[in-house]
Amino acid sequence: MNILDLIALARMGCASKMTEISSSRLADALGSSQQTASRKIRDLEREEYIVREVLPRGQRIKLTSRGIEVLRTVHQELDKILQEHEPCTYIINGEVVSGLGEGSYYMKIKGYVDQFKSKLGFEPFPGTLNIKLKTEDDRRIRQTLQKLGGIRIQGFKQGDRTFGPVKCFRARVDELEAAIVIPDRTHHGFDKLEIISPKKIREALNLKDGDIVSVKVEV
Repeated sequence: MNILDLIALARMGCASKMTEISSSRLADALGSSQQTASRKIRDLEREEYIVREVLPRGQRIKLTSRGIEVLRTVHQELDKILQEHEPCTYIINGEVVSGLGEGSYYMKIKGYVDQFKSKLGFEPFPGTLNIKLKTEDDRRIRQTLQKLGGIRIQGFKQGDRTFGPVKCFRARVDELEAAIVIPDRTHHGFDKLEIISPKKIREALNLKDGDIVSVKVEV
């Protein structure tokens, strides 16, 4: 089993549903001839990493729970390795803006608060500082953070509601301890950052809408 083949299938949507893939597209994704790609897929099916349905001009493929577990294990190992490397620091500048009050709601939920305390070492103030990124360089850094592992806050269920996973990056606003919070699913683009801290950042640094702040991020 080649882990890169599973990753390629996951990228095409096969991790979440039966996905129809033409033979030529499959070969391109696996970086091989159609004949070799077909053999690889048969091997993955035989080893129960995928299930598939053969079609006249291709096939429908979905990763099994075994295939997903392999990807999760590799992700966790790589995440652990990368987090042990010498920290790299990014500086992001942005304009303080008012949010919609969602941060205050989520920062009071026990399932999140307990994990923040355990993994970041502080209990966040029930609210977030929202900043809008003005330059292409700052937005590019935000996009880079989206692709990195970060400190994982696991999703959970509370009552009838499901709360999604989040990743964090340790940060400082001025010299104030903080962390950038990036939900796995967010309606924000790459021009916004949400920041948490044990203190109310606006009051601690005397900030108001329109002020420019500099955030030092460790990855």
